[in-house]
Amino acid sequence: MMTDKLAAARAKIDALDRKISALLSRRFALAQPLAALKSRVKDPAREKAVLKNAEKSGEKRFSPATRGVFAEIIRQSTLLQGKK
Repeated sequence: MMTDKLAAARAKIDALDRKISALLSRRFALAQPLAALKSRVKDPAREKAVLKNAEKSGEKRFSPATRGVFAEIIRQSTLLQGKK
């Protein structure tokens, strides 16, 4: 049986997940049409800058996890843009 503390923590996580999902949808909607403006989708310098910015914006102890999540966001954005 779930404790009240566990249920409350999970409710907070669920609320954050909904916000993250909405923000990701907005980000992907902005990123997808950029393919038409580029000669190639992969831009290692831009990807490095995005990862660095994400790491700096969060808590240092979570940097590896943050970097991993943003690396996947970049990968998914590239897939949405449909080019390599």
